[in-house]
Amino acid sequence: MREPTAPPVPALPALRRQALRHHLLTEIRRPSKRHRRVRVLVPVSAALTVAIAAGIAQPWVPDSAPLIVPVEQGERVGATLLLNRMALAAAAKPVPPSGTGGYVYIRSRGAFAELGDGPARLRPVHEREIWIPRDERGDGLLQQPFFDAPIVGVIPQRETLTDVTPNAALVDLPDDPDALLAKLYREREQRGRGNSRDGAAFTAIGDILRESLVPPRTSAALYRAAAKIAGVEVVRGVTDAAGRRGIAVAHTERSRRDEWIFDEQSFDYLGERSYLVADTVDGPAGTVLGTTAVLQRAVVSELGQRPAR
Repeated sequence: MREPTAPPVPALPALRRQALRHHLLTEIRRPSKRHRRVRVLVPVSAALTVAIAAGIAQPWVPDSAPLIVPVEQGERVGATLLLNRMALAAAAKPVPPSGTGGYVYIRSRGAFAELGDGPARLRPVHEREIWIPRDERGDGLLQQPFFDAPIVGVIPQRETLTDVTPNAALVDLPDDPDALLAKLYREREQRGRGNSRDGAAFTAIGDILRESLVPPRTSAALYRAAAKIAGVEVVRGVTDAAGRRGIAVAHTERSRRDEWIFDEQSFDYLGERSYLVADTVDGPAGTVLGTTAVLQRAVVSELGQRPAR
């Protein structure tokens, strides 16, 4: 089955890992034990959009203040009910017609924090564009503002992503939520490291929701699988990196809460947010570590081609 041109939900698992492998900026994790402080970057801060113009690279700001948000109580029972409602709504949507283009295009906005040498410090919000092959493994393309960051080094403005897993691979995910969750657990065991298996499954589903194009049936399966992950919660009144308010499905691990943000009425995916839920060496509870907002997704004919906004 061919993937649709306009999914009800954004997404991307294997693709995001490949992109990160190329530029190391979107998702850098510290080891659980550190003998000295190391400066790294992780995604950060929806509220930065108020203070810094999106899409413009800024100099490194070593003395910027951490962004603190309230740590709201999550609703465990509410998460299962919400995700199953979202699955029903997704399954009822018609499959959009397939286009003829060879690439999935996704434009998003995000911001990043520096970890190390004290509380997390914020980087500017910037826009990111990615082109993903639809049907065959091949080269993709990543474009974002050029800047130079500690440890990570120079981040190129335009970078070819070699041998990218095609978006069509996500269309073939199991429709059965138990089979889908079992697949994600197996992949985590094969890696043999990282988060707990529930945390890894939550991250993998979030990757799919962020940068891919999947049909309604796949979206529904992802939501039903997420409903079976231990510890998922609902958090209300959340804002994405574009300033849009929504409702979040969240999971907490190692003092960090990761949230997927959705429109509360349509259940359209908006973006993500991550922050500390307890005091750590990186800051007090509520310190924001990351934010994203998906602004546009489309099918285009050529690598580097942009759709009309």
